[in-house]
Amino acid sequence: MARKPPAHVRATLPRRREPGVRIALVDGVSTKGLARIAHLERTRLGPGAAAAALKSWQEFARASTDERADRLYYGHAGCCPDPLADRATLDQVLRVLPPSDAKALRHRIEALDDRIGTLDD
Repeated sequence: MARKPPAHVRATLPRRREPGVRIALVDGVSTKGLARIAHLERTRLGPGAAAAALKSWQEFARASTDERADRLYYGHAGCCPDPLADRATLDQVLRVLPPSDAKALRHRIEALDDRIGTLDD
């Protein structure tokens, strides 16, 4: 069986970050959980996507009812970040985390969800 040339193997590997470039992390997650998030970001989401989605969801929860309506409308239009896409990203992250980390992060996210639901009434 023939071997692949080394250049071909290297081309299929995930890219390393440039030196000095920092990726935002999700606070309160163990190192094992962070490793799983990093793998998810390398394979499906993109660097720092989990922390960015959590930050965006927190900002969405803190916004007024009118601001949230605008963000939902313009997020679907494609000109602004879509909060529902951020929430879907957080669901993906919860599925890959170890149970204890998932429970803690789920608690934080559900508190934001409750705040959004309370303000909608």
